[in-house]
Amino acid sequence: MTEFRGFDTAEIRALASSLRKLGGDARGMHRDVAGVLTEAAQLMNGKPATTDPLLEPLVGQLFWMPSFFGGPSSMPGLLDDELGDMAGSMERRSKQLDECKILIEHGYAVDSALLFADEVAPNEKHISDALTKLKELDGKDFGSNGNRDDLQKVKSMLEGMTAAELDAFFDRVPEADLKRYNDLMNDTDDSGWKWWDENGLPAGERRDHLSMILTKLGPAHWAKAQAAFPGMQPGFDTTDAFLDGRNSQSGAQAKGMHWGRPTDPLFAPGSDGKEITAADINQGRFADCWYIASLTSTAQVNPQFIRDGIKENPNGTINVRIWDEDGNQRWVTVTPDLPLDENGNPMTAHAKGAMWPAYYEKAFALVYGGDDGGAPNEHNGDKRYDRKEQGSYGATEWDFNEKAPPYITGHDSEGIDDNVTSVRENFESGRPVIVSTPNGDDIQKDGKAKWGETFSTRHVYFVKGFQGDNIVLGNPWGPPHKDIVATPEDYEKFFQNPQALKVPK
Repeated sequence: MTEFRGFDTAEIRALASSLRKLGGDARGMHRDVAGVLTEAAQLMNGKPATTDPLLEPLVGQLFWMPSFFGGPSSMPGLLDDELGDMAGSMERRSKQLDECKILIEHGYAVDSALLFADEVAPNEKHISDALTKLKELDGKDFGSNGNRDDLQKVKSMLEGMTAAELDAFFDRVPEADLKRYNDLMNDTDDSGWKWWDENGLPAGERRDHLSMILTKLGPAHWAKAQAAFPGMQPGFDTTDAFLDGRNSQSGAQAKGMHWGRPTDPLFAPGSDGKEITAADINQGRFADCWYIASLTSTAQVNPQFIRDGIKENPNGTINVRIWDEDGNQRWVTVTPDLPLDENGNPMTAHAKGAMWPAYYEKAFALVYGGDDGGAPNEHNGDKRYDRKEQGSYGATEWDFNEKAPPYITGHDSEGIDDNVTSVRENFESGRPVIVSTPNGDDIQKDGKAKWGETFSTRHVYFVKGFQGDNIVLGNPWGPPHKDIVATPEDYEKFFQNPQALKVPK
């Protein structure tokens, strides 16, 4: 049970009342100061009555009006709105504290981070009604039209809850009821002969529902939610890196893989994402170069587009903008834990001092639905490696470079002419471009002889620019792997399938 510590809400409300009164008094002060300054300006023969930038707007403001009538946005009249807003927030938070205290006294646990939320105070009846409605799904005869309408009623109740209500609900709800709800949501088969049957919830609706839950839920209940709804957390135990303990191409070690919180923040300290650069991105251990190359090339051409597509929620979860396989834009919510190695280092994509690429990758792992299997050369046909998957990091390994762009940009990429001239024209017109390497032992041997360990077959690179007639390609493995500088003849031999991405402005 949550231990309630706390604040004298009666005193907080009294302070809020005083602030509200002071805000009202500021109206009279505003009129008085404006009157004095206006009169002074009239007497000073055109000289300014004040040079203070906070007071200058008051000259001529002889009549104070509320802000919703276009009233002053300057001091001191501005205090009426500011202190009023502050008082309102204090009153709402006081009610939140009082109602959460009642829930705690009734045996619910509410995450301490939610006790101070500036939201509508929790209502215990909303929680008990949702618990009852979820329990009623057990063994219910849903009738001839299927169960979708019943599930949508439960979904609507959960989505209508405040964060504190939802957290208290998850504290009390039996795990079996949640798992039943998940099974019913995912079973969209009809009865065969009744075409009007509507069962389960469509995939996009399920995805949005799970994201809504994670956006509000307190950290103490994330594990319970993820256990009941596997679609909230991608698995990593089918990846090549987990099975082999290393990246199958670069050889980078990945031993002791486990879930944990990375030490680096979402964005590098002090940057707030303003310094997103392609040069800092590192693919990590998973064999998803085809996705990371697309993400990196997009970040290189339009970093603000990438920055606008990710944000952190008050409860610590992260929302990522992604387009699904049907082209629908969604905000996918993921928890901040990531696959780490035995030393606590991230196994996922990451940047220098920042983890934002990891959360793009994690959201993509949950949503990607186009995996038809794929494996390292020595494991083709081995079902531990080479199999269809969905909703896991394993699904993001070994696929084709044209499949990733629609999930990042919302648009299909365009296959362009396979030569340096065409690649250059597209790149210099502002379009990100990615290219891949073919398979084959001779290509591998010759490529490594020319460029060393930064070259690999069955790999995707992104165009970084040009040096004279030569093309410069970046490796999504990131530092310390060097760029590849290739002549047009090198390009023709070692690279293929260029894709030009379309990034919204």
